Amino acid sequence: MQKFADVLTEQYRELFANDPAYAYTASKNTPEKLAQKMTQYLKDGNGANKDGEGIKRTCKILGIKHTYKAIQTYLRGGTTPC
Repeated sequence: MQKFADVLTEQYRELFANDPAYAYTASKNTPEKLAQKMTQYLKDGNGANKDGEGIKRTCKILGIKHTYKAIQTYLRGGTTPC
């Protein structure tokens, strides 16, 4: 779970700095805070949106299939098919 959050933090840092679509989010959160929150929401299945660019990039970097089930399995310590 921590590896996912760490990679997601790096993706949010880049997006906050370079993507105007993230300007509002950046004004309300730090990359670390948002990554921890989103990681926990995804793990718990609490309706987090997996379709943001940060989540997509994180899944690609970690070799996780971009589905709620695969992400949740990964975050809960299981193995996921790529």
